[in-house]
Amino acid sequence: MTQTLCFLEGARLRLRPVLEEDYTDEYLRWLNDPEVNRWSQRRAFPSDREQMRQYAQALAARPGQGFVLAMINKADGVHIGNISLVNIQLVHRCAEIAILIGRDEHRGQGLGGEAVHLLAGHAFAAMNMHRVFAGTFNPAFARCVEKIGWKREGVFRERIWSHGRYHDQIWLAQLRSEHAPIAALERQEGYA
Repeated sequence: MTQTLCFLEGARLRLRPVLEEDYTDEYLRWLNDPEVNRWSQRRAFPSDREQMRQYAQALAARPGQGFVLAMINKADGVHIGNISLVNIQLVHRCAEIAILIGRDEHRGQGLGGEAVHLLAGHAFAAMNMHRVFAGTFNPAFARCVEKIGWKREGVFRERIWSHGRYHDQIWLAQLRSEHAPIAALERQEGYA
């Protein structure tokens, strides 16, 4: 069932709900690996299976406020990370996107951009969102979403303490009117 269950599908990824079977030792390693979480603002070490379940249950208990999807590599069916839509504000029609790619070999290949683009498209088309946004201190993530048409909106100077120093937090967003079809993005130089 895992192979066919799909919420959103792109050229290289399927996004689907996180399942009980996803709570593997590898997933737990991602949540506890300082390098995987280097750019995470969550950083609640250590995590265990029960905390993973509680987080998913807490989101499920508040429908309309957020959800997490597993990122499945279509080539081999492997769970490579998660993407979430959280802080959904129905009155203002905006929501925040967050992503974690746990498998090192899948970073830097444009998969994060594909996942963000798919989820943003869903937020605009199916949920009637006007704006999606993200705050990050990871320069690679900022470049990733800029390649798919997101705009820098501002910087919170020295807001995040990580690895012995303060980092600027970059705020980026995309409006519904700025969301381009994936085919148009793939034709751009430097995409993926």
